[in-house]
Amino acid sequence: MSFSFRRRAVVVTVTAVTVGVSAFAALHESSADIGRTGAAAEFHPVPAGEPGPSAAPRSARPTPRASAEADRAAEKTGGAAGAATAAQRYGWGRPLARDEFNGRLDREAWELYDGEGHAGNGRRSPEAVTVRNGALRITGTPDGTTGGLGWRNGDRKYGRWEARLRMNRACACYNANVLLWPVNGGGGTAPEGGGGEIDYMETYGDDGLRKGANFFLHFDQRKGAEQKGREGNSGRLDGRADVDLTTWHTFALEWTPKEINGYVDGRRHFHTTRQDVQPPRAMGQAIQLDWMPELKKLTARGIDTGRDATLEIDWIRMYGA
Repeated sequence: MSFSFRRRAVVVTVTAVTVGVSAFAALHESSADIGRTGAAAEFHPVPAGEPGPSAAPRSARPTPRASAEADRAAEKTGGAAGAATAAQRYGWGRPLARDEFNGRLDREAWELYDGEGHAGNGRRSPEAVTVRNGALRITGTPDGTTGGLGWRNGDRKYGRWEARLRMNRACACYNANVLLWPVNGGGGTAPEGGGGEIDYMETYGDDGLRKGANFFLHFDQRKGAEQKGREGNSGRLDGRADVDLTTWHTFALEWTPKEINGYVDGRRHFHTTRQDVQPPRAMGQAIQLDWMPELKKLTARGIDTGRDATLEIDWIRMYGA
């Protein structure tokens, strides 16, 4: 395994700076999009040293019939087992790789983290990652012992990824993240990896009630010689979907040479065609539950901060672009 996620850091940005770039500016169908009403994509400049977290193929477009069937499935199940997926809605075909987590964890397919936690906080332990009742579980304890893992089958430049997951209500200090990270490391602002990070499901900044999820696209603003040998400023585009994460939902990422899209239950909530934010190299799939003790103060009243936090993944699949 050539890539490593063990020292990944998530960007902490307090002040949002909105510019004239909308993540919702070129939607395929307004009926297929969700998120906060009227929300625009936000561009966030991030200070140095704080990394996050033939013809180009055309993105698949849903037929009216397929979209209607996906809508009916989502309404009927409310995000449960039969809920619509982006793969169903947009006709992504057969997965190139998949893990349904039926049985024991395939240690040939997954690299488990073993070392210090995010930003040196707590510890990432292989024992925190288990498979139970057909789902991958990452458990974070109040003392900061948690886990993460990288998918050896998930490396590529361009593609589509989708995962079905849920998370319990617990301390806001636990941040769940399903993301792509540069195969050779160096995401965010780190110059050796050329920058780049796509968090297509992240709970960072919530209050522990699990009422929604973020989409964060980190990119390196430096060009040419500026990218070599030293860190500079990176930026971030944001998306948000308001969903109940304590119930099952599917989260998907579509990355092509022309665009980057994020989906929840088959409905798009993030979109950009900006070429300057495209990750420059192949990326690897990772799943993490990061302990950020400084965020404990955000926890909503009534949430027991002494209970374990648990991220469950029912399945994960990767498709070609």
